[in-house]
Formats: sequence, C-alpha cells, structure tokens
Amino acid sequence: MSYSIFRVQGIKTLSDLRGLGKHNSERVSETNLDIDKERSKDNIELIECNSYLNKFNDITAKMKEEHNERMKTIRKDRVKSFENAINSAHNDVACEFLFSSDEVFFKDMTREQVESWAKDSLEFVAKDIGITKDKIIHASVHMDEKTPHLHVVAVPLVKAYDGRRKQEVLQINRKHFIKTREDLSKLQDIYHQRMNEKGHKLERGDTKNARHERVLEFKEKTNYYEKELEKIQTETKEQSRTIVTLENVKADLNRSIYNKELDLKSLGQAEGKIKSLDEIGFKEKGGLLRSKSVELAPEDFQHIKALAQSSETLKRENEDLKSQNRSLENENESLKVTNRDLREELHEIEKEKNWYKKHFERLQKLFDKAKDFYQELGQLKSFERVIGIAKYKVNQVIGRYDSQMRYSTNDMPENEKVGYRHQAELVKERKASKRKSKEREQGPER
Repeated sequence: MSYSIFRVQGIKTLSDLRGLGKHNSERVSETNLDIDKERSKDNIELIECNSYLNKFNDITAKMKEEHNERMKTIRKDRVKSFENAINSAHNDVACEFLFSSDEVFFKDMTREQVESWAKDSLEFVAKDIGITKDKIIHASVHMDEKTPHLHVVAVPLVKAYDGRRKQEVLQINRKHFIKTREDLSKLQDIYHQRMNEKGHKLERGDTKNARHERVLEFKEKTNYYEKELEKIQTETKEQSRTIVTLENVKADLNRSIYNKELDLKSLGQAEGKIKSLDEIGFKEKGGLLRSKSVELAPEDFQHIKALAQSSETLKRENEDLKSQNRSLENENESLKVTNRDLREELHEIEKEKNWYKKHFERLQKLFDKAKDFYQELGQLKSFERVIGIAKYKVNQVIGRYDSQMRYSTNDMPENEKVGYRHQAELVKERKASKRKSKEREQGPER
C-alpha cells in the first residue's frame, strides 16, 4: 500500500521566499532534474499567486503598521526597517508544507482526482494545523515531476503575548502551530487519518519508504559550488563582452585602413597631375653661342612652381600614411591573436562551468540522501554539526584566495556553529601541539 507523506520546512528570509517564488513560478532548477517544463502547464493552482513578496506584504500589513509605530519610540541608532527586522529575527518568515505519496498512488488518477486529494490536504492545513486560507501565499500541485505533490506556502502569523513588551502583538511564529518534533509526528498521524476518512487508502508515511523532495534545497546551506558557478558565469559574460568589443575595434581598424587606402589613391592621382607637365607648351631659345633656355607662359611657370612645392609634401605624407597603414595592419593582426586567445579561454571557462555544475548536482543528491539517513536515525543535529565542520574547512582552503567565498557564522544555525567552533578549536590545538613539538626538537637557544 502507498504511504501518506506530509512535511514542513521553514523559510528563513525574504530573499529565500523570493527565490522559492521564482522556482515555483518559472519551474527552473539547477539541481532538480525531474522537472519537465512541457508538463508545467498541467500544474494545478489551488491558491494562485503572482508575487510571493507582494502576497507576504498583504498578509503582514497590520504587523508592519505595529512595527512602524513601535520604531517611533525607539532610539534612532536602533531603528530597523520592517524587512530588516523580519530577516534578522530568529523566527522563519514563512513555511512550506509538502504533501505527496508514491507513484503507485497517483498512477491511475485523473486530474480531477488529484485535485480532490490536494483540496483535502489543503483543508487539513486550515482545520488541523490552524493556518487559515487568508495566511496562505500559494498552494499548487506540481504535475511536472515524476510524482505529483502539493506545495503550500504560508505565513504562520499569530496574535500572541510578548513578555518583553507586556502586550499582545502580531508575530510570525511557526512553533505556535508545530512546537516540537513530537507535535509534527502527531500531525502526521492526524493527516494520515484525515486522508483515509476522505477515502484515500494510505498507510502512515515513514522516512525509510518516502522519497524525500526537499522544500528548501540544500544549496542554501552549502552554496560553495553554486557561488563558484555564478562567478564563472559572470566571467563568461565579461569575456563575451570583451570579444564583442574587440570585434568592434577590428571593424574600426578595417574602416581606417580602407580610408587610408583611399588617401593613397588620391595621392597617386595627385602624382598623375604632376606628370601632366609634359603637356605644358614652351619655346627653346639660344643655340651655338648661347646656352639653351626655355620660354614659358607666366601662368605655366607659376603652375610648375606650385606643383614642385606640393610634390615634396605629398611624398612625405605618402610615406607617413604607408607607415600608419603598416602599423594598423600589425595592430589588426595582434587583435586577431588576442581574439583567438580569448575565445579559447572562454571555451575553457565553459568547460569549467559544466564541471562545477555536474559536481554541484552530485553534491546535492549526496546531501539529500545523507540528511534523510540522519533524519531517520534521529541524528539531524549531528549531521548539521558535520556541515559546520565542512564549512570551516571550505573557509580554510577557499578563503585564502577569495574572501567573498567565506562562510559567515552569523548565517549559520546553532548546530552548524557548534560544529564550526569545534573544528576551529581542534585546528588551534593541533597548531599549538606542533609548535611545542618543534620547540622541543630545537632545544633551548644558546
């Protein structure tokens, strides 16, 4: 028999919420290879949404008003915008519920039957979890993957007493609805019961049998390869722009060469005019006793003088233009070589980008399986500490060369911080041990 699957995942920041909205609307993912874009048109929208952030703002409008009023009484250096306050709080900004089963359960279902199952699941969110429809951003059944599944993105907004402010205020608090892991397990029991009451014959879901599709993909926590991929894509675009620029420079040089050739042609025509001296009429004078001389008309003599003066100038300009032409041709050849090198470099960058993409996808699948395994064993905290250790090692290696690639402990959950600090202390102890050992080997200074 098939199993009922119900999971929940917190959404930490508004940036994460925006990214999830983009993924769910555009149905594009670097890591989820199961998405079939041609089938995305068959997705079932139970609660439609054009913009996750706009819908979030509508749902939290009164909460924002309360915040803005409170900021009027706060010291200026402590004033925060509503968005900054939301992002820096320990609570999630929203949460996503995932409902599904296996392929066998959906195999012979019609679209109407799938929609009926999804509506029953959505009703469970309102009646049993307690998050009403007006707090839901988006509810959609994805039919474009191997197994249909319902995503419900909601804002767990409640009115609760704030001990620090001594009054009831609006809060985003997922723990108000699902306080502990045991509460989640009880809700999974209730969901299984509700599904069977509605006529969906399902067994209670189990992590060993369920195919776990991540709600917030693991790349949000281990995003080294993703950042590196983005960096390479940026470099690729820069190289492409450089090649286009060089192509424009090359075109300009070719136009310049063509213009110089026209100048040379004009000079040749000018030299042809000088040869027209043979056409000027003259008379010879003198003979046996006197040296021969030539008698010219005054206008012809002036013409010869002008031609003679311009001849030397034209020759010098001709030589200069020839030199410039040779220089431009050399520069053009040099740019051709540079252009070819850049194309080769671009090709190598594309290969490197594909390598990172392949390894990132492999890493994604590996961490998904690892997390399911640790979650099944009830040792998720231990696994998150291992992530913290891994991030410290990434900082050791990558951080030496690129400070932007370093992970910040400010962005880590508490268990990751524990692993990170543990590894830092371990490295510190090893260095101290090596230093003492070296001092003992060297002996006391003389």
